[in-house]
Amino acid sequence: MRIKTVLVALVVVLAAGPALAVGSAGATPTGIDGTATSVADEHLDCEFPIELTDATGETVTIEDEPEEVVVLAPNVAQHLWEIDAEEKVVGMPVNQFTSYLNGSEERTNVVGELGQPVNEEVVGLEADLVLVPNVISDEAVAELRESGETVYKYERARNLSKMLTTVERTGQLVGECEAATEKTDELEERINFVEEAVADEEQPTVFYDLGDQPSGPFTVNSNALEHDVVTTAGAENIAADIEAPRGYLEISTEVIISEQPEWVISHGGTLSNFSGYDETPALANDRVLEVDANLISQHGPRNVDVLENIAEELHPEAMADARQAAENETDDGTMDNDGNESMDDETTGGDDGGADDSGPGLTAGAAIAALVALAVVATRRD
Repeated sequence: MRIKTVLVALVVVLAAGPALAVGSAGATPTGIDGTATSVADEHLDCEFPIELTDATGETVTIEDEPEEVVVLAPNVAQHLWEIDAEEKVVGMPVNQFTSYLNGSEERTNVVGELGQPVNEEVVGLEADLVLVPNVISDEAVAELRESGETVYKYERARNLSKMLTTVERTGQLVGECEAATEKTDELEERINFVEEAVADEEQPTVFYDLGDQPSGPFTVNSNALEHDVVTTAGAENIAADIEAPRGYLEISTEVIISEQPEWVISHGGTLSNFSGYDETPALANDRVLEVDANLISQHGPRNVDVLENIAEELHPEAMADARQAAENETDDGTMDNDGNESMDDETTGGDDGGADDSGPGLTAGAAIAALVALAVVATRRD
């Protein structure tokens, strides 16, 4: 069986990124579904001092724009690189999960093997702000605060809208609201483009294969951001309604066989191994797409690259038609030789629909490993 592979260069310089429209001071930012985002109750601006309530329920006061920042998760580091604020990062996870961020190896590593903070390393950097993912315990946050650190802990991102809001919040926390706004505007347009392109297409059933645990295969339900990526790309997740509060769960092999998925999305390239799997329509017809484990698990801007590439594989004709329609329009209303409006590549994102060639996901023409431990994947998420 041949798996369609993603050719992802993890060591390239990240130049393109995401995001969600960010309102100016006094405006109410909205998510991709048009509803108010989690920051709508507060005026989004970069005037310091600012006071923001984080996921621990604490009010975090930041007196001045941070000049030096420590981040405790790869996805938060990705946010800062994507809004061109990487020069502020002095400490971060320095490992295989962040090696694709140009210059990350020059920062101080501040996490241990399982992604938990090494307090002495964090405190020793004397940074202005510590940004903490939701997977870090409240107890660890409390220890950092007792050591005198200003710490902001993020809420979990369960969908694309929340992820984009998190990028927006990151820009606010570090004083880069304008750059975050530009990214979020761009990414919201890209998400909407995909959503509209596949809206009328038949949705194939998909099994999102996180690989084997000792007891069986793992997957995601509707509480996981990966689910939102898959369904926004125009597919139906066979595990959507199986209960699991955090979104990641063991799934019965009997359920997978009975659902007969038409496609399998392979998280990192290593498929689960159980009797009857090869006979499902997905594997029998070589419809297996591999996504980069780091860049889909890290809930951040690059999720949108993966979204676009999945949509390209599942609905190539619809995506091509939508791109052609966009190219036949222009925001200034000029007409091409055929009497149609035309749009330049700067507006449409060129032939790849705005996807960065250095990004992750699937190859346009053909497109963890087995979860060794759920904790390892968790270090990349949120």
